[in-house]
Formats: sequence, structure tokens, C-alpha cells
Amino acid sequence: MSPIGRVFIVLNLVLAGGFVAFSGTHLQQQHNYKTKFEASEKAAAEKAAVAAETIDRLERERNVFENAKTANETQLGEARNALAKATDENTRLSGTLSQLEASHKQLVADQGAIAAELKTAMANAKAGFDLAIADQKTKDEAVRAKDDAQAENRKLKGDVAALEASVKERDGSIADLKKERSELTMLVKVAETNGFLRSMAAPNLAGLVTSAAGRLCTIQISENPGNVDIASEIEKGKWGFAIYDASGYKGEAIATKYEASANAVLCNVYLVKGEIKEGDRAATKTP
Repeated sequence: MSPIGRVFIVLNLVLAGGFVAFSGTHLQQQHNYKTKFEASEKAAAEKAAVAAETIDRLERERNVFENAKTANETQLGEARNALAKATDENTRLSGTLSQLEASHKQLVADQGAIAAELKTAMANAKAGFDLAIADQKTKDEAVRAKDDAQAENRKLKGDVAALEASVKERDGSIADLKKERSELTMLVKVAETNGFLRSMAAPNLAGLVTSAAGRLCTIQISENPGNVDIASEIEKGKWGFAIYDASGYKGEAIATKYEASANAVLCNVYLVKGEIKEGDRAATKTP
């Protein structure tokens, strides 16, 4: 073998040994690189998973945010529209309020004028009502007065008719009484011709002298058996009491007036004897 062959063989051996050493070293390094790569791949996968999860979470959050944003933008648009409408409504209401305030002021002024007119109208109405009441009252009084007058007129007519009848009856009675009086007068004259005394026609009365002064005395009646009307009897004619005491007859007391409250007769005294005193007895009929 030639030296060049040998050289090439040695060189090949050297190169082969070197290759083997290099390959072992490189293989060892490759194993380390694989382990590191696998670890790196695992870490990268874990990071990728975390990143994917994070991305997914962020995408979800973004979607929620986007939805919230959209909703907020919608609400904001609606709020802006509502605000614009509210602004327009406020502007319109402000104008309406101004008009209402002007109308209110006008109404207040009109109300004042109407109140004044109403007060005047009420005063006029009250005056008219009072006048109507007064007129009605006057009318009612006039009607009542007319009715009263008519009733009184009817009553007066009835009274007049009754009085006329009474007058006619009285005229008849007076005529009868005059006739009777004339007859009685004639009879009395005939009786006086035959010795009759008027004192003999005195009512049957008895009493006591309660006071006596000069030719006057008062006799209180204690006995009136016939219950005669003494005043009427005195008006009919003169008659008297015989005045006496235990000593006997004293005189005559002619009746002139009867006092009903004292049941006493005032008399004129015609003394015969003695003195007429309080307590003397008096009688029209002596036993």
C-alpha cells in the first residue's frame, strides 16, 4: 500500500474518529436540545393554552364590552333624543307658561272687573229683591186690609141689620113701656087719690146706719130678701128707710144713691126726734 493510501486511510480513520467524536458530542447535544425543545414546546403549549384562554376570555370580555358599548351608545342616543325632546318640550312649555301667565294676569284683571260688576249686580239684585219684598209685603198688607175691610164691612152690615132689628124691637118695647107707663101713671094717680103713698112701694130692705152727719147718713144693707136691684129701685122713684133704735122711731132717710162696692145707700135724713147715730137700725118695712 502506498504511503498516500496509508495517509488516506489514517486520515480516514482520524476523520472517522473525529466524526464519531463529533457525532457523539453532537448527538449528546442533540439529545439535550430535544429535551430542551420538548420542554420549550410544552412551555410554549402551556403558554399558548394560557394565551388562547386569555384571548378567549378577552374576546368574550370584548364582546361583552362591545355589547355594553352598543347598549350604552343606544341608551346614550335615546337619552340624547329624550334630552332633545325634553329640551324642545321645555321650550314649548316655557312658551306656554308665558302665555298662561299672561292669560292668568288677564284673567285676574277680568276677574276683578267681573267681581266688581257682580258686586254691583248683587247689590242691584238685593235692592230689587228688597223692593219686590216690600212691594209684596205692601200688596199682602193691602190684600189683608181689603179682606179685613170686607170682613168688617160684612160684620158691620150684620151689626147694622141686627141693630136695626134691635132698634125696631126696642122701639116696639119703648112704645109698649110708654103705654104701660102711661097706664101705671094713671093707676098711681088713682091710687094716690085713694090715699096711696109712693114710699109704700119701697123694696123690702133693712140695715144699719154706718155714718151720719147733719142731714146725710149712710145705711149699709144687711137684709135684701127679694135680692132686688137697689140702684134700679132708686131710679124708679123716691122711697125711704125708717130710722129707729131701742127708744123708738127717730125719722125718715130717703134713698138717693146706691154704692154697690160697699153695699150701702146714701140717704137724706128727715129727723123727727132725737139724733141719728151710727148703729141705728133702718128698715123700709116696719112691723
